[in-house]
Amino acid sequence: MSSYHDYVIKDGKFIGQFEEMYQQFDQPWMQDQQPNPYARLAGIQHLKKFGIRSLLECGSGLGYYTQQIYLQTGISPQGIEVSQTAVSRARELFPHLNFAVDEVKNLAKYSHCDAILFAELTWYVLPQLNELFSIMAEHFPNKYFINNLVFYKGTQRYGTDYFTNLREFIEYVPFPMVGYCEATTEGDTTIETSAIFRIASK
Repeated sequence: MSSYHDYVIKDGKFIGQFEEMYQQFDQPWMQDQQPNPYARLAGIQHLKKFGIRSLLECGSGLGYYTQQIYLQTGISPQGIEVSQTAVSRARELFPHLNFAVDEVKNLAKYSHCDAILFAELTWYVLPQLNELFSIMAEHFPNKYFINNLVFYKGTQRYGTDYFTNLREFIEYVPFPMVGYCEATTEGDTTIETSAIFRIASK
């Protein structure tokens, strides 16, 4: 029996069939249960602490985190997601919020936003990261980049040639880090992280 994970990363290789995944599975990553609560709460705290009033959420999925951001900050994020099925369902679930089918490479279209949030997206855009950072530097100077990302304890195979923990990720990003949170519990197989950077201009 296939798992939704098989449509994303399988045997250490990126698959990236997100539309097919959302067509086959109602709740990949148990989004309705708000997984990774430490990182999600930390991301919201970053928004509050740095006075961010508008947000581009990349990888908005079914919109549950978008809704939590809205409820806790008053920000109505612009969510973007590559899957049409996910966006259609998010619009049904949260019709008062904004969702669009789009790719993260089109960041520049949203340069009016105060901040960019990668919501558990980073593992899926590793080959594009440096290009995305260049787009941020050109179109979002002095604004913010928030990265919510989970690392897997002792089992991660994909992406380890880029970074394997939060400290290595912070060193990889070409912008100054202004805040971060890292959390886990004894029984967790993952380490949740959320880091915020001030985007430096080119």
